[in-house]
Amino acid sequence: MQKSYQAALSTELSELETFFYPRSIAVIGASQNPIKPNGIPLYLLSMFSFKGDIYPVNPKYDRVGGLKCYPSVVDIEGPVDLAIIGVAAAQVMKVLKDCAQKKVGSVIIFTSGFAEMGAEGRQVQDEMRRLAAEHGMRILGPNCLGILNYYNGCMASFFYNQEQNDLVHPEMLSFITQSGGLGGIIYQMIMQLSIGFNYFVSTGNEADVSFAEVLSYLVSRDEVSIVAGYLEGLQGDGRLFIDACKKALEQKKLITMLKVGRTASGAAAAASHTGALVGSDQVYDGVFRQFSVPRADDVEQMNALIALYATGKLPAGKKMAVITISGGGGVVVADKCPEYGLEVVKLTDQTQESLREFFPAFGAVANPVDLTSQLFVDTTLFQRALRLVMQDPDIDVGGFFYNLEMPDPEAVNKIIEVYNDSEKPLIIFTWPTGQDYAMEAKKQLIRAGVPVIEHIPSGLWAISVLADWVRATAEKRTYPLYQPGAERKKAIQLLSGSKGKPLSEWRSKQVLEAYGIPITNEILAKSPVEALAAATKIGYPVAMKIMSPDILHKSDIGGVILNIADAAAVEKAYFDLLDRVAKQKPDAVIEGVLVQQFLKPGLEMIIGVKHDPVFGPAIALGLGGIFVEVLKDVSTRVAPLREEDARAMLDELKGKMLLEGVRGSLPRDTNALVEILIKVSRLAFETEGLIQEMDINPLIVHARGEGAVAADALIVP
Repeated sequence: MQKSYQAALSTELSELETFFYPRSIAVIGASQNPIKPNGIPLYLLSMFSFKGDIYPVNPKYDRVGGLKCYPSVVDIEGPVDLAIIGVAAAQVMKVLKDCAQKKVGSVIIFTSGFAEMGAEGRQVQDEMRRLAAEHGMRILGPNCLGILNYYNGCMASFFYNQEQNDLVHPEMLSFITQSGGLGGIIYQMIMQLSIGFNYFVSTGNEADVSFAEVLSYLVSRDEVSIVAGYLEGLQGDGRLFIDACKKALEQKKLITMLKVGRTASGAAAAASHTGALVGSDQVYDGVFRQFSVPRADDVEQMNALIALYATGKLPAGKKMAVITISGGGGVVVADKCPEYGLEVVKLTDQTQESLREFFPAFGAVANPVDLTSQLFVDTTLFQRALRLVMQDPDIDVGGFFYNLEMPDPEAVNKIIEVYNDSEKPLIIFTWPTGQDYAMEAKKQLIRAGVPVIEHIPSGLWAISVLADWVRATAEKRTYPLYQPGAERKKAIQLLSGSKGKPLSEWRSKQVLEAYGIPITNEILAKSPVEALAAATKIGYPVAMKIMSPDILHKSDIGGVILNIADAAAVEKAYFDLLDRVAKQKPDAVIEGVLVQQFLKPGLEMIIGVKHDPVFGPAIALGLGGIFVEVLKDVSTRVAPLREEDARAMLDELKGKMLLEGVRGSLPRDTNALVEILIKVSRLAFETEGLIQEMDINPLIVHARGEGAVAADALIVP
């Protein structure tokens, strides 16, 4: 299976090659007006000296832009690798059919007015997809800006952009966007940071070529070191996205995403707690964490991260020095650092002593380092201080809170000298300004390669996630490879026998038990006599529960009786349970009454599985019992899990102190919890497509060394 998948992936990537490196381009609907969307590509291809053949296509003209113009793409004498379509929506399908007849390999459709307009437009896109598949043709778009390739001048886009001259970091960034307009804005912002692009791709409506495919292609290229993206949602090819992220991490290529939709409302109803708590955004968030893809909350965060990465000076850790010309500014930065996991550590005694030699008595030298207004008297002060602080062995990164409006013409050069002399990253924190000399100072710093961040929280976030990414690239990552055996066979047998209904707790636990997940000692009884025998065998006290695939939440109808101490209570409980069901759920199919050991108290957790339409089985971990509803404290990853992933899930819980032991309570058996998480992951991975939702709630986690047990479970096929 894996071999065939890799072969298919390789084919897909090779199919994208002609989008980026075509030998010939046809511009269909070409205009003689260079500022119209269907006229801009010819202008850009000329400006950027594209070396391949260019064929304008428009029956209105004989020549466009000094080139012979053809009435139709089929009239072109030579082969066409890439066709750009810029005609009205009503004409697009006819032109696409002409491209298929011409055996064009790749097509970019600028035109809008399809799926974004509703059902009728979606039908046309479906027709595009079928036509492309039938003729071995790939389509980017519709409703997209197209592609920019700065290596060969393939400007297959109507996004007017300038030549990347005199940039500090030329041909650095690969960028993918599902929004053409916002993508263009981000492009302009990045260029102001003196960072250039190598590839810029707008995917639009993704009738055929998807965001994940483009990401896979870019990551596979040797010259690509960082890929950033604006993402609204993947088109069901989450595993391809994950594979690209894995590959990037292995090759130390940074991927960062501005993924929108955090607050989009999820499904209105779900059968399990997991289904209700884990929406699509939580799964995206878990995937980004699992595969070390920093997720930006906004454009400022993403751009700050790109700016820091581009310098090549990456933080080895999160110990931060704050240098400031304002005591208040230093406090602002230092106060924010813990929010992003950054530690404002005390400078070494040697560094502090060296600073005191020339600092005014009222200056602070511990960290933050406050240069004070003495800076106006001695303009060499901050350079000496910066140099000493950046040399401190306990510091990983420096942040200099500086007022660019200070009229010292030599100040910028002094900062640049320190920056160039240090191997550690140094970020200049400032604020937007309208002063001419301040704006020029900012430009001078940026042109020298010094990162200037005008939004402190964005800069601190960027430092923190970049340090996390550096640590992740140093890990040797081994992902589990399963050989499905008897466990899977038994699970499939139990799931297929459900006839589409949810499995009762008893049957759900049989699936868990097949994968070695500890469950309560329990026996299904179909009569009072069997219930008494079961209780005697298990030992008192016991719990008794009604078993029915039609009753998902047993406690809602009084279908659970706990702490049953003797035979008389067992018999009474049996009839009470049947009576309650008869009154409240008279049509329910009853499998029997489950008699189970009454567990000693422990910490209640929940482990769940939800089938995500993009990424497949997602695993959720949270505090169980009442906490799951009240706190909604849940961590999410996708299957299969490594042990490191499972432990990271524990660390992310706000209530993790309950696992570690708090206020006299014993530390919990986290090793047992991690082992169960991994087994659930394997179960979910090997039965992918068969389970919609699954809850183990509660999972009772006992004291360290005493294990954990699934006290209740629900599986929805």
